[in-house]
Amino acid sequence: MEELTQSVKSGYLTEKFKLFHLKDSQPKEYVYHYHDFHKLIWFIQGDVEYHIEGKSYKMEPHDILLVNQGEIHRPFVDFSKIYERYVFYISSGFLEEHSEEGSNLNRCFQTAHEEQGNIVRLSARESRALFETVKLLEGIEKEQAYAEMYSRILFLKLLIELNRCCLNNPDVYHKTARYDKKVVEMIHYINENLSKDLSIETLSNRFFISKYHMMRKFKEETGYTMHQYILEKRILAARNLISAGHLATTASAECGFKDYSTFSRAYKKLMGKIPSDTY
Repeated sequence: MEELTQSVKSGYLTEKFKLFHLKDSQPKEYVYHYHDFHKLIWFIQGDVEYHIEGKSYKMEPHDILLVNQGEIHRPFVDFSKIYERYVFYISSGFLEEHSEEGSNLNRCFQTAHEEQGNIVRLSARESRALFETVKLLEGIEKEQAYAEMYSRILFLKLLIELNRCCLNNPDVYHKTARYDKKVVEMIHYINENLSKDLSIETLSNRFFISKYHMMRKFKEETGYTMHQYILEKRILAARNLISAGHLATTASAECGFKDYSTFSRAYKKLMGKIPSDTY
């Protein structure tokens, strides 16, 4: 449990969504982390390779990076060039609140996760049209009349148009990431089987790889030890079940914890509160 002394959860969101326009020119240390919200990055310029769940994406100007809630990620930046991007923090509740049957605003994020392709690369025409909305959002002054309402309308417009682009052309998801095939297979298996036995011995036998080589490669590709990754993914999955109304004891068992006391201690260390306070 000592690996959870410092949480890798990063950032916070007290609004439905938040826009940041960031320019980094001085060296800055980034660490592997995840968020309690979705993140959309509109990349402008720089020399950046983005790592998400074991995959590495070389960013190109006007790429849109979609990072799902709970996905572990980190940028690797060459600071000989300015790193400029627009970053949206988006609450999952906002997407659910404004979705309708057959019109799910979360679809682009879901598809990015399912297709294991986090980069959306639009045509020049589509990109220009969407970026105009981003610039309008940036220009809204908070003290203006109807500023909050106008921001919400513009942001919904951006999400609707982005989802339409992705629906009309599934090829916009850029899937030429660099990655270790075995590690990505393990990550996919772990996330799909959190309730099962995920011991190092079991995973080693399943993927026909020595324990020590497996653990070393996993840490190299993700920044996490396998134990830390599995533990935190189980806790995040349990948190989502509890938030959806499941009993904490049920969520604990469904996410692979053999006893509740171990789950409760790990949950408090990572989340800063006991499971029952999540309801």
